[in-house]
Amino acid sequence: ALEYKNNKNAGTASVVITGKGKYTGSITKKFTIKKAANPLKVKPLTASVKYSKLKKKNQTIALKKVMTVSKKQGILTYKLAAVSKSKYKKYFSVNAKTGNVTVKKKLKKGTYKVTTKVTASGGTNYNKKTKSVTFKVKVK
Repeated sequence: ALEYKNNKNAGTASVVITGKGKYTGSITKKFTIKKAANPLKVKPLTASVKYSKLKKKNQTIALKKVMTVSKKQGILTYKLAAVSKSKYKKYFSVNAKTGNVTVKKKLKKGTYKVTTKVTASGGTNYNKKTKSVTFKVKVK
């Protein structure tokens, strides 16, 4: 007979093999269940900000307007990596927990490519994974 122990999650599991009938005794063998690859998917979108509003105050763009994130495993975090026109990087920030993008007032009209690193922590059964995504923000 076979009996498995701790074989539902990544980590060390074991199987106990016990003889039946005239076969007696048992043996325990340990094996490792490895973490699976994180299936994190990120797709860029294009968002727009009205210049007339940006002249007055900062504008926040919701995550769902700049990218779609799917098939993630674990807690997500976000980090601003780059802006195509590097001297304008100071006009952008990304909320680490929500992924929302803030465009700071007085940014000039134009199209900016913003790169964000998205990290899925993985949790118990999946590896950590980071993906970079570059989306466009149009100030018009």
